[in-house]
Amino acid sequence: MNIKGIVYNLFFKPFKEKDYLLGEKSVLYETASIINNLNKKEKIKIGNNTHIKGELLVFGHGGEIKIGDFCFVGRNTYIWSAKKISIGNRVLISHNCNIFDNDTHPLDIVERHNHFKEIIEHGQPRTINLREREIVIDDDVLIGANSIILKGVHIGQGAIIAAGSFVASNVEPFTVVAGNPAVIIKKIRPAVDVAIIG
Repeated sequence: MNIKGIVYNLFFKPFKEKDYLLGEKSVLYETASIINNLNKKEKIKIGNNTHIKGELLVFGHGGEIKIGDFCFVGRNTYIWSAKKISIGNRVLISHNCNIFDNDTHPLDIVERHNHFKEIIEHGQPRTINLREREIVIDDDVLIGANSIILKGVHIGQGAIIAAGSFVASNVEPFTVVAGNPAVIIKKIRPAVDVAIIG
């Protein structure tokens, strides 16, 4: 990280300390954004040695984001939670990814318009149904650039999501998936015993 970024994080970062829990040696870059509409810092928890360049957002009616140790969230990546998104250790998420555990807006045309009006006039609503379903991303996952992870998905340990993938169903551990919708390309074996990675 350059000197400008260090100074920015120390003195000018646009985050309130009450908005999140940040682990030791973790870095929020100047491109990072944390929006905690619940105003409960335990709802956004970032582990140790993790670097965030993208956006973490918790909705006004619910949500929780937990990111483990030694993770990376790339620039222009959006992780938005209305229920719960759990990300394990050593997970690398590239730039321009979208990870949403909800529909973001109601599907009904009238409800969707009213939802938008409420957001722009009063902020995130405290009561709404966005058909939320938890997302779980296990340890050692790699998510390539421009990928989309939808609600309810569980990505198993060591899986690789190829760039540009659309993931709407579970991904088995130690598999490579690609495409829209993402399908299994091949199985992979861990190169080392992942239990001994420090």
